[in-house]
Amino acid sequence: LSGAVGSGVRLLGLKGHGITLRNGAALVGLQILSLPLGLSVLVIGALASGHLPATPNHASHVLALLVLLAAALYLPLYFVLTGRRKLMGWLPEEQGVPPLALRAHLALLSLIDWALAAATLWLCLYLAGAQVSPLELLAAFGAAATLGLVSMIPGGLGVFDGLLLLALSAAGVPVGAAGAGLFLFRVVYYLLPMLLALWLGAGMLAQRMPALTRLRERMAAHPLIELLVVPAGYLANFGIRVLALLTFGAGVLLLISAALPSLHQRFLHAAGFISMPVLEGSHWLSIVIGVLLLGLARGIDGRLRVAYRAVQWLLWLAALLVLLKGLHWGEALFLLAVSLLLRARRQDFSQRAVNMASGVSLGWLLGLLLVVAAFFAVGVADILGQDSFDLLATGAYAHASRLARGLAAALLGLALYLAWHAFAIRRPKLPLPDHAELERVRAFYAQYGGGAFAHLNLMGDKHLFWGAGHRTLIAYGSVRHRLIALGAPCGDPAAQAQAILDFRRYADSMGCAPAFYAVLEPDLARFHDLGFDLFKLGELALIPLADFSLTGKRWEDLRQAVNRAAREKLSFRMAVAPFDSALLVALEQVSDAWLADKGAAEKGYSLGRFDPAYLAWGPLALVYREDELVAFANLLPGYGTQGYSGIDLMRHLPDAPRGCMDFLFANVLGWAKEQGHAWFSLGMAPLSNVGTTPYARLNERLAALAFRHGNRFYNYQGVRRYRKNSARSGSARTWPTRAACGYQRCSPTSPRWSPVATGACCCLEPCSRPRKNQRGSARRIT
Repeated sequence: LSGAVGSGVRLLGLKGHGITLRNGAALVGLQILSLPLGLSVLVIGALASGHLPATPNHASHVLALLVLLAAALYLPLYFVLTGRRKLMGWLPEEQGVPPLALRAHLALLSLIDWALAAATLWLCLYLAGAQVSPLELLAAFGAAATLGLVSMIPGGLGVFDGLLLLALSAAGVPVGAAGAGLFLFRVVYYLLPMLLALWLGAGMLAQRMPALTRLRERMAAHPLIELLVVPAGYLANFGIRVLALLTFGAGVLLLISAALPSLHQRFLHAAGFISMPVLEGSHWLSIVIGVLLLGLARGIDGRLRVAYRAVQWLLWLAALLVLLKGLHWGEALFLLAVSLLLRARRQDFSQRAVNMASGVSLGWLLGLLLVVAAFFAVGVADILGQDSFDLLATGAYAHASRLARGLAAALLGLALYLAWHAFAIRRPKLPLPDHAELERVRAFYAQYGGGAFAHLNLMGDKHLFWGAGHRTLIAYGSVRHRLIALGAPCGDPAAQAQAILDFRRYADSMGCAPAFYAVLEPDLARFHDLGFDLFKLGELALIPLADFSLTGKRWEDLRQAVNRAAREKLSFRMAVAPFDSALLVALEQVSDAWLADKGAAEKGYSLGRFDPAYLAWGPLALVYREDELVAFANLLPGYGTQGYSGIDLMRHLPDAPRGCMDFLFANVLGWAKEQGHAWFSLGMAPLSNVGTTPYARLNERLAALAFRHGNRFYNYQGVRRYRKNSARSGSARTWPTRAACGYQRCSPTSPRWSPVATGACCCLEPCSRPRKNQRGSARRIT
């Protein structure tokens, strides 16, 4: 934009940077004075070279010479006049005369501006078929631009075009070609920048006008606009997919351009002023870049930040190469257009990793391989169709040799993409918490309370995610392309929904699918609202400790176990950290013997493992036969008012007396009741009451088949009976309800195991690792 409109846009931009209106006006005025400096330098260069614009007669020749002389004199006059304070009185009083360095910088910027304009004009004329010498065009351009500035018409519209068309026609350039070139110049150098300036200026103006701000807010709150939010979101996601397809298409275009000789007719013309090594090298490198763009399209589709940066560099380099290898202007413009479209959505590319093993990634990889295979097929067919073939041949008619060398370039591009895939998009290494951070975690649980699995997070085998401004905590494990959180977020209840969203965005940025293992029933609606799928994987029993007592028929089995233990000279003790070395050695001996007898290995994640550092976080229940340790269990302390106690590891010697674990269990229940806990967890029965109705989902019905017919591999039904009987022996009001991946709930109104009803673990995909951990849990208890 020129004149008052362009000055107004500049003034808005300066005001947006905190510059006062008075100082901004002074800067704009100084910029207007410096605008013709570059044109003056170009005119001086044209006059010094002895080139003058062609004119139809002597009078117009004299007029053109006078205009050029006036333009050439502007440069020295500018430096002389702007150095006098009297002539610069319109500047603010606190500002002195512009220093010489500033004026020189303004002259340099103006020269760059006008040189780019002249180069763009020559390029547009060349594309339109108007052949003219750059120096001859420079003189005509200087005279026409000078008169256009003097006319004060925006862009010199009409004046500049008419004078330049007159000069070009006098120089023998066809009027049609000259007119087409001038029209293309107006579109490229004026119309497109004007639209961009109007968009930027309108945005700055809207931010400074309260009326427009209120109108925008009212429109945003309109029901119709809100109704369009959902499809707009899908369109935004679709836009990224379109950009990925355009990137893929750019790679295909480069390979087609290299493979088809029909597109190499411009090679002959380019060879006239570009050396043959540059032509051949550009052709070869364009194939490498084409294959890379095919592969990087998957990263664009996954909003990968590193892929966006790589694609931007490759597109600009490819645009240069297609010009060097054969003046393919259309291809260059397409590549630059794709780059600009990507630039417009640059804020959407925030992912740090992407799942390259997903079905979507495999689809993109298949497309890459198919295009490369087609390129190879074309190349091999062209080579086999030649009577004589020389791999090192160059020149305009050595297409087969050039294409054969391009096959090696395609292989190199494929190798570079695979190397980029292996090294450039690795997920950041997730740190595990140290002892100091685990102390912070326990203090956090003591303040806000913890869920059923809170104590297991002190094992140090899970990563920690502090969400919602460190008001919530999520412990999670990383399994392939999934981040699996153990339980619902702990912390401030008002911030849990935000924490789930934060965790989901975090997983998305890592290219992973988020999942939550073992979620309590009150949280299920929240997870469903946040877009999670639900799946039940088992049931868990709870004993209300208020009803626990060894007296009466209800607890007869445990009372008999206690009496039998007295005859076997068994004793029960509780131990808290720090543990002495002798006790740790005895614990390890019992644990190793139990693992060897069961043929099992240490687990993790949702189940504890024998680790002195982990055992030190909670109390231990010990059973001695005289002075020999024969069994132990580590207890899960309850955190906060909603916490409840439970048993994690239960291990004993193979030759331990019969009923010693019932003896331990009875004493642990009594100890938990004395500590004031309301509930005691018996653990979960995997796949219990899953998919028992004909309306259950297919995956749950398959799980039901495993529960009914999989006892050959794992005693699913025995585990359920054990927990069911233990719960009934503890209280007629004890029951576990639905859990997917282990969710439990107790209700004071039900005297039995609840039917398949509510509750589910929220997972985007069923996860395999937690199921393995549950199996270890049941095996230890039985």
